Amino acid sequence: MAIARFVALLLAGSLAGGAGSLFLQAPAGADDVPGDVIVATAEGDAAIVWDSTPDVERIVKEKQSDDAANSLLERDALRVISANLKDLKKATSITVHVHYNKTADVNPAYNGATFVGVERYALVTIDAHDANSDKDKWQQLGEKTAIPSWVKYKVTGQLPPR
Repeated sequence: MAIARFVALLLAGSLAGGAGSLFLQAPAGADDVPGDVIVATAEGDAAIVWDSTPDVERIVKEKQSDDAANSLLERDALRVISANLKDLKKATSITVHVHYNKTADVNPAYNGATFVGVERYALVTIDAHDANSDKDKWQQLGEKTAIPSWVKYKVTGQLPPR
C-alpha cells in the first residue's frame, strides 16, 4: 500500500499548482468514505484526489452493474466534497478525481496482489457556490434520492471486470 499512497501523492502533485495548493491527507469526516482523500488544490478550481479502491473492491465482489457502481462512486465522491468543504472556502468549483488501484494476480513471493497502476476512473465536479449553499439539499442525499442535475459526473476510465 505504500506504493499506492506514493502514487496518489504524485497524482495530487500533478494536479496542484499556485497558491492554495495543499498536500495533506484530509479526514473523510463523520460519514467515513472508504479510501484516502487528498486535497490537492483548495482555491479557484479546487481538486481533490480520492482513492476509491475500497469501493471498487466492493463493486467487484458484489458484481454490481455499471449503473449501480457509478451511483455508489458518485455519491461517495459527493460525500468527500461535503466532508472537505470547510477547507475549500476560496474555491469557485470543486472536482473530485476518482482513482483506484489496479492489481493483478497474487504474487507468491509476497503472498499478495501485484500492484499494476492507478486507474483514473471519473471526475465529479460541482460549483462551489452550490456546494456551500447546500443547493437541493445535496449533502443529505439518500441511496435512492436523485442526484441533482447540476452535479457533473464524467467517466474517464474503466472499472475492473465483474
